Amino acid sequence: MHSHSASACDDTLAQLFSRLATVDGRGMSGWDLVQAQLTELMAFTSSPCGFIGDLVDTASGQWRLHSAGPLIWPNDPRQTPSTLWAAVLDTGGPVVNNQVDAQVIAGVQGLMALPLLRGGQLIGILGLSNRPGGYSELLAAQLTPALALVTGSLAAWQAEQRQREALTALVVARDTLRSTEEQYRQLFDAAGMGIARLALNGRFMDVNHRFTEITRHTREQLLQLNHRDITHPEDLTTDEALEASALEGQRQRYSLEKRYVRPGGQVVWVMLSVALVRDSRGQPLHFVAVSEDITERRQFEEAMTSAKAAERANKEKTDFLSRMSHELRTPLNAMLGFAQLLRVDPTNPINDIQRKKVSHIERAGAHLLAMLTDVLDLSRIEAGGLPLSLEPQRLSSVLEEAVALVSNQVTHSDVQLLLTPPADDLFVKADQVRLRQILVNLMSNAVKYNKPGGRVMIEAQGVRSYVVITVSDTGRGLSEEQQSHLFEPFNRLGAERTSVEGTGIGLVIVKRLIDLMRGRIEISSQVGIGSSFRVWLPAALNPQSQAADSAHGRLGARSGWGAFDALNPGALTLLYAEDNVVNVELVRQVMNMRPKWHLEVARNGAEAIQMARACPPDLLLLDMHLGDMSGLDVSDVLARRAETAGIPRVGLSADAMPDQISAARERGFLDYLTKPLDVARLLTLLDRYAEQLIAQGDEESANEG
Repeated sequence: MHSHSASACDDTLAQLFSRLATVDGRGMSGWDLVQAQLTELMAFTSSPCGFIGDLVDTASGQWRLHSAGPLIWPNDPRQTPSTLWAAVLDTGGPVVNNQVDAQVIAGVQGLMALPLLRGGQLIGILGLSNRPGGYSELLAAQLTPALALVTGSLAAWQAEQRQREALTALVVARDTLRSTEEQYRQLFDAAGMGIARLALNGRFMDVNHRFTEITRHTREQLLQLNHRDITHPEDLTTDEALEASALEGQRQRYSLEKRYVRPGGQVVWVMLSVALVRDSRGQPLHFVAVSEDITERRQFEEAMTSAKAAERANKEKTDFLSRMSHELRTPLNAMLGFAQLLRVDPTNPINDIQRKKVSHIERAGAHLLAMLTDVLDLSRIEAGGLPLSLEPQRLSSVLEEAVALVSNQVTHSDVQLLLTPPADDLFVKADQVRLRQILVNLMSNAVKYNKPGGRVMIEAQGVRSYVVITVSDTGRGLSEEQQSHLFEPFNRLGAERTSVEGTGIGLVIVKRLIDLMRGRIEISSQVGIGSSFRVWLPAALNPQSQAADSAHGRLGARSGWGAFDALNPGALTLLYAEDNVVNVELVRQVMNMRPKWHLEVARNGAEAIQMARACPPDLLLLDMHLGDMSGLDVSDVLARRAETAGIPRVGLSADAMPDQISAARERGFLDYLTKPLDVARLLTLLDRYAEQLIAQGDEESANEG
């Protein structure tokens, strides 16, 4: 549940980030844009009051405070209660104060002040106050990515202020200090913005020092050039159109973002503000242009755009993989399911020749399913869409599960598997499902590529802060050349010329999963002697005892069974929600092998809900894609009603994506079967729940007696 909550929080923050990034600033002043983003943050944090602090003087720590909400913050630096956020100025870190002294500033019950940093320099403060429940360091940390956008907007507004001040200062200097050229030159060259005077034809008449830094041309070089000579070709048309409109009297000043090309071809983005200077008769004299280097901001915006595009592409890829998995597994379900029925159905036995043909169908289908699973896993890993839950895992339990999964393969081979049980208190930090997948893959390979009479040895031990799991075999071994290509996708290292089936991507997936779990894999091998694969994963401390298995508790919520006869045909009801007639027929044939169970079928989600409410079944088998709604939606509806909340639910779907399975388990599903259906697993599940219900009925009868 924790991973689900974190995911929901991440989605909410992503929505906030998207809203901040897409605030439409057209037709708005720079401060209006900052105010709009502040309003978004106030709404997100449920803060009725807020402010933006604009740093006026770094040395004295004086601010201009711009308030939002009903609370008016003092704007006179001498009255501002700056002690409330002095730590922001001193450390550049956030301040959280949920117990503000009422004498400091009236009306403030709690305050969070966050630094607005640009290039490592503090340029402002964002303040939020009076949030119900107060503020926390966690909330401050969660808002950190969003502050970058507010900082960029504040910096742009400050740049506008500086440009206006520079233009005003320049005009004032020119008009009032014409006789004091030296003072004018000092002001001109000391300005922190790039300033240039240009003739009406675009030639440079004068430039200050900062403009030469931005363009990387000397003053002497620029005075020989036209501004068109250093403007990026793609920006010339817009630049010239705005210049012409000013000369025609349509505008007195204009601003635009454009590119200059430095010597050597390097491109620099600038925010350019241009004013047309006229004489006393209103005739144009020359242009004054003020430039600020905004290359860093543009790069950030482009990176954000690329990141959003990549996120959309990854989501589309994940959706495609989910659909493809479902569409491919559905026909495989019919093929492998009916093949299993032909082999195990005692009422219609087949002869040895037919059994051999059926085994070929099953083996080919299993190989196709393995290839499908491997390709989908690899694609999800590369797309960054494979969810992992890294938690302490008791290694002995995971090893036992992995050995059990390969036991059938070992039984049908002339290979001996030897497991040295690790210490019971040896824990590893890993995803349980993916760790088991890693171990099964390594063990399966060790069996497949072994020699007759060979051995597979598994052992594990703690080494400092790691746990090392070693899977060794006495097989054919690998040369140094083969080892160098071991983790290349679809490279089977010559095994494709043998009868051993494989996809060539199993070890690639193993390595990627180990990398995602912050571990590493090593191999040592000798041709003709064997190979050893060593998996290093971070060790974990023994966690507190986990809660007892909840499956019995959920079944125990049902009452009124009394002592029933488990052998009575049709005594138990299975409600199967499925919209595919072939899948229904397959399960119907399987159910014929368990006469104590009676099968009811719902063709869509609404029908499943209606049937479950009318006559609650003993077990509900849900497909995840029912046409009108998903299996999860059906489960949610039933869970909200007292009369159906206790019905045990099991998933059966071609949607085998891990996040779908995880979502089902979080909603209380007792199990999740994937298509192609493992007939034996479904039969075992039915038998297990029948035994639990019988035991529960006996216990209730004894209590009543």
